[in-house]
Amino acid sequence: KNDAMKERHWHKLMEMTGTKFDMNPKRFTLGNLLTMDLSRFVDQIGEIVTEAMQELKIETELKKVDDIWKNMSFSIVKAGNSYLLRAADDIQLELEDSQLNLQTMGGSRFAREYLDVIRGWDKKLNHVSEVMEVWFKVQSRWRYLESIFIGAEDIRQQLPEEAKKFDAVDKAFKDIMNTTSKAPNVVTACHVDKRLEMLESLLDRLDKCQKS
Repeated sequence: KNDAMKERHWHKLMEMTGTKFDMNPKRFTLGNLLTMDLSRFVDQIGEIVTEAMQELKIETELKKVDDIWKNMSFSIVKAGNSYLLRAADDIQLELEDSQLNLQTMGGSRFAREYLDVIRGWDKKLNHVSEVMEVWFKVQSRWRYLESIFIGAEDIRQQLPEEAKKFDAVDKAFKDIMNTTSKAPNVVTACHVDKRLEMLESLLDRLDKCQKS
């Protein structure tokens, strides 16, 4: 009668006991139960119920992970004519907690039914972690170089090629930030097509500007 029991568990129980029964509560009476003599399989039924309860725990934890990341957004601040990401320590902590939780779930012998979902979330959150690391490096480098190239006419004259390259990076970075300000959900923003590749390219170009 445990609420964790789902249709698949009942089918497993029928297969294991070699009985078939109607799950309709109006027809599944105590008399029917006694006739089936299911008390011969107390231990095996106990194992199935334990499995159902453990699977429900995993399902509940996965629902929590889903709810957390459905509502987790970057905190974005207006900076001049652009936007910047605020420090994301809380996101980083939640990321580590969720990844550890998924790792624990994935290691459970009761995780078989949910392995695809667990692996899917693990892959998503690893990608988020990777993108965030590069994103904050790009932002830091961009802020430093913006103070040098924007509004400093003497530097722009001395390094015209680098100034032109920085302007291109500046535009691309501001485009990313503008888009993110409209859709700040962490998972969504980090999974925009080619976002990681774009940020890695910007970081490489900013490094070259800085060396110049």
